[in-house]
Amino acid sequence: MKTKPFALLSLLTALSVGAAMWSTVERGRATASSAPPASLFPNLIDQVNDITSINVHTPKLAFTIRRVAGDNWQVPERDGYPVDFATVKQAVVGIAQMRLLEAKTAKPALHHKLFLKTPKEGGRGTAISLGKDGDKTIAAIIVGKTKVAPTENADGIYYVRRQGDAQSYLASGRVEVLESIDRWLDDSMPTIARKRVRTAATIQPDGSRAGVVRTDPDSRDFKIADLPAGMKPLSATAGNALGSALGFLSFEDVRRADKIDFKDAHRALFKTFDGVTLKMLVLKRKDGHWLNLSARFDAANIKLDGLTEKQKKAMKTAAEAKAEVAQINERYSPWAYMLPEYKAKDFMTEASALMVEDKDSPKE
Repeated sequence: MKTKPFALLSLLTALSVGAAMWSTVERGRATASSAPPASLFPNLIDQVNDITSINVHTPKLAFTIRRVAGDNWQVPERDGYPVDFATVKQAVVGIAQMRLLEAKTAKPALHHKLFLKTPKEGGRGTAISLGKDGDKTIAAIIVGKTKVAPTENADGIYYVRRQGDAQSYLASGRVEVLESIDRWLDDSMPTIARKRVRTAATIQPDGSRAGVVRTDPDSRDFKIADLPAGMKPLSATAGNALGSALGFLSFEDVRRADKIDFKDAHRALFKTFDGVTLKMLVLKRKDGHWLNLSARFDAANIKLDGLTEKQKKAMKTAAEAKAEVAQINERYSPWAYMLPEYKAKDFMTEASALMVEDKDSPKE
């Protein structure tokens, strides 16, 4: 881990803490009964660059965040999926700069009332330990009840204690207790601007197809492609959900793609005006809807004729499109993502969601 990122965040955090200090201290002073030490871990801020692991144990699950190289962190429980480094910095610096306001109970029998019993003890606290060199513990904390939630201008106030220490405290700071794995993960996903999408099509496991198309990147609506005789669009906007499905991609869980069999998956193909094809495989399982994606570039699929110069500038050059495809395949293709159900359904759109029988059409 490089010194500079943590050092910069520490400075910014210190400034924000200073700005909020008056209101926080005033809130805590009203109930202060004794003078606690300034910090649970006085030397932690000087050791942040030595940290190689963060172990989190909540009442529901336990998991580990590990540094693998430089500023790269992963979650072993998710097959080594990348972690957002900004989240790591926020968690570590938040613990290091937490300020103690008031000493509370030192009686273990009362810890459960403040949610300061560890999950191993059957309690409702969240245990977080920061380690180095093969999980040698640098700091370990139990975060209990939140007395005052943090706001934009003021720190939060929490009940905390050091693991292994019966003494508890009321403390102020910005400790993000990220109790679920997905909140640590790097949540970036491929971004294909809607303006670039020319066609979108789905293929069901039984081979049936549905699709939408447009020739104008500025057109709001996608038209139904290959509309069969005797059928009509369900509505003027029926194709928009499918045509716009690449927007706001997010996921709820992740696994290595080779751990999920996509043989009977639904397929969705998106083609851009600038020659990129994005292939989505979506499989419905008991535990949710899983996505695997890949991309390719084909110069024969570039369809820029008839576009204005402004519209052409919104597209990728061939070199940019090739680089985009390579990045998607390297970064995302090895993974299977659990999608929110509403988004998965867009990639599984059936023809019946796009068209209906036209009862007014001439009969043969």
